[in-house]
Amino acid sequence: MTDEFTPPTGTGGDITAQRQILPPARIDDVAEAVLALARELWVVADRQIVTEALLARHGITAADIDAFQPDAETEARLDTRRRQIVDNLLVALKAG
Repeated sequence: MTDEFTPPTGTGGDITAQRQILPPARIDDVAEAVLALARELWVVADRQIVTEALLARHGITAADIDAFQPDAETEARLDTRRRQIVDNLLVALKAG
């Protein structure tokens, strides 16, 4: 078996460029990035479950949450947090 990519024949296939994103020697970095992402995901899931439970106690439904439109301040906080998460993953991959 070869690691080289062979483009699909015919029409409608997904064509990916021949390249190697990370060499095999960097597999530990990939694993570290996956673990960092899993930690981030757990923090978000935990906080969301708690937040939704508290909101439900005060009559705010899942539909209310889904319909929410963030203001500029909230958008800025979301953007900052997004950048932090991406930066954490890049550090884990030793690319940041």
